[in-house]
Amino acid sequence: MLALTGATIAALTATFLAVFSAGGLSALELAMAACFLVTLPWTAIGFWNAALGWWLLRRGPEGLAAAAPCLASAWAGERLRSRTAIAVPVRNEEPAGLFDKLERLVADFEGHPEAGRLELFLLSDSSDPAVAAEEQARFAGLQARHGRSLALHYRRRARNDDKKLGNLRDFAARWGERFEFLVVLDADSLMSAAAVLRLVRLMQANPRIGILQTLAVGLPSRSAFTRLFQFGMRHGMRAHTLGAAWWQGDAGPFWGHNAILRMAPWRRHCALPHLPGRPPWGGLILSHDQVEAVLMRRAG
Repeated sequence: MLALTGATIAALTATFLAVFSAGGLSALELAMAACFLVTLPWTAIGFWNAALGWWLLRRGPEGLAAAAPCLASAWAGERLRSRTAIAVPVRNEEPAGLFDKLERLVADFEGHPEAGRLELFLLSDSSDPAVAAEEQARFAGLQARHGRSLALHYRRRARNDDKKLGNLRDFAARWGERFEFLVVLDADSLMSAAAVLRLVRLMQANPRIGILQTLAVGLPSRSAFTRLFQFGMRHGMRAHTLGAAWWQGDAGPFWGHNAILRMAPWRRHCALPHLPGRPPWGGLILSHDQVEAVLMRRAG
């Protein structure tokens, strides 16, 4: 991957300079070349991710197994032996859209024989009293309709200390010891019960996986720009992500949502400090998910 990306960057940079060097390079042309060189690595990596992913997709199940060997161990009939928490951290989100997705997820567990092995936590950091009141009212309705099939919990913090990271850390400190796995969803995440259970079975069957990230694609929308973006994601992200998974192996990134964590090592190894100095170089680590993936992998 390094050779492919490096050769692509070198070839395109040489071509750029050849085109602009007629009559000598001016200061403006050198500045353009510098900007081109700075943005080029991301473009080259994205191209080769997609090319490798397309090649793997063409190979069918064999290509999928080459990128993610653990997928072969997710037996649909395997009984759940573990307990899993589904955590949805929110702050001043639009309640109607949030609870529409929660309703669809919780209703999907209705009558499922293994729903008792999972619990859902809505972790609110909402500071707007009107939003918080609507969250509580809607959650009470959700609990009345589906509380018998899936355990549902609502917790609102008085202060938004350390933002989303602090919200999840507070959950881990209060309830983390009760669960082996944690599925993290965002306010706009929509997953099926089958997808959640497959993640749990994969973690159960592969005890060396610390974080397992799913592929996220855009939801349908009425906005023309969003529909265009979603079309591109649904047609390109599968190839792009599969190619990245193939060369990154067991050291892939974590996007902070639509993923499952192994609770004990996450609590033990992924506690993040406040960096010394003033923001943005100091203080709270904002891309905590990427750093947590590094710390989890470093811990083995």
